[in-house]
Formats: sequence, structure tokens, C-alpha cells
Amino acid sequence: MGLRSAGRRAKRSGTKPDPASSRHGPDEMRVLLTRTETASRKTADRLRALGHDTVLLPLARAVHHADEALKALSKPHAALAVTSREALRCLVSHHEALRPHLETPLFAVGAATADAARGLGFRNVTSAEGDGAALARTIATAPIEWTDPLLYLAGQPRKRSLEEGLHQSSIPFDVVEAYTMQGMAYKPEEIIDRLEGKSVDAVLLYSAETARRFFALPLSGEIANLFASAHIFCLSTDIAENVAKPFRNRVSVAPHPHEEALLSLL
Repeated sequence: MGLRSAGRRAKRSGTKPDPASSRHGPDEMRVLLTRTETASRKTADRLRALGHDTVLLPLARAVHHADEALKALSKPHAALAVTSREALRCLVSHHEALRPHLETPLFAVGAATADAARGLGFRNVTSAEGDGAALARTIATAPIEWTDPLLYLAGQPRKRSLEEGLHQSSIPFDVVEAYTMQGMAYKPEEIIDRLEGKSVDAVLLYSAETARRFFALPLSGEIANLFASAHIFCLSTDIAENVAKPFRNRVSVAPHPHEEALLSLL
């Protein structure tokens, strides 16, 4: 599929955008952020500190289901699992309801999600680098008797790798959908307005669903010109598999599936 080496700084292919039209210096990249507004703003702050320009084009918004999550938490469970910080965001304003659960073992995908759990007050947090399958393997080695099930605070849509791994390890679990990602549609003129009519050097994609949403956008005509030399940076290979054919010769995949590794490619 023409994936670039992820172990070194990625080189962008194609003709560089005209500095006069993109209005940034030769070492500065104009980066399109596609996650939710909340998540993208945090990444934008990091990128600006590194000297890059950013454009926000959220392709989904999170709808939190705090009542369902709290109801599930009220039932017996031996441990918790989260694969995204978004699952924790739905609990941010429910500190009192969380208090009885703060000593419960919590398993998280990635250091950032683990840090978010600690920020909510959870004190027994274990993280696994990778994806849901890696988290399932970590959970399987935990010294827990599983007389009660694990509670997975999940999102929709999602990959089923954690659930499949738990099944394979015969670990009992319940799933509550703590949030739903609702897609956001844009008209061509809205995309042009977001980009201020200026070209983009890089697009960051954090999930396969986001990749599918991005390439479902009307990327033709004037918009195609704005992405003519954009390089696509993906958090993992399964995300890269969803890149549209015209862009597949300018794809780079992070060496590890976390944001620090992704941003290191820029």
C-alpha cells in the first residue's frame, strides 16, 4: 500500500504548497486535526508549541451516556477497562458517584488514557501499549479471581479486539456504551472556510472510523487542490488501510500507537 517507514521522520511526497498561499515558513507544517473539538484543541496546543500551524476539522462529536455508565458501575464488578479517554470524560462531573470505585483496578489502553483515569482519582491503574487486544492480554495476567465480571466502559462505534481477547481468556465481562461518536458532515464551502482557503501539509488520523469519514468528504475541485501535497499520518496500520488510493503513496504510520509517536513523524 506504499506505507512510509515509521521509524524515521517522514518525508512528504509531491510538490510542496506555495508558501505564499499557505503562509507558513519552510520548517512549519500546516496540520489538519480530525478528532473531536476537545481532543483536537489539546493536540493543537502541542503542535503550536513545536512551531506548526493547525486547522481543526472535527469529523465526529462525542455524545456521553453518563447515566448508563453510572448504572453499570453500581453493579458488582471486579475491575474496569477503558480503551479511550472519551469514556472517562463522560464521568468527569460525577466525582461523588465515582468515589466508591476509585480503588477498583482499572485497565487502560495507553499512557494518556491511564493518566486521565488517575486524574479522575483512580488509584489502581494499569496501562497497556497498543490496542484492545494488548489490553486483553494484560488483563489476563492480572491476579484477579473474577468472581465478578470486568466492566468495559466502551464507545460506539468500536473495534471488538478487547472483547474478543477477553472471550479467548475466559474472563467474564460486561459492556456499557459510555459514549457514542456521531459523525459530522461538511459542505464543500464549509471545508474551504475551515481551511481558510489555504493548503494543508499533513492530516492526522487516529482511528479507522475517522479515516473513513475523512475520505468520505467531498475532496474534489478546489478542495482537492488544498490537499494536493498533504501527507497522511496514521496512528496504526489498520487506520492506514482506510486511506483512499490517491493518497496511498504519501502515508506514514506511527511506530507505536500513541500520539507522541504520531507527532514525532512530523
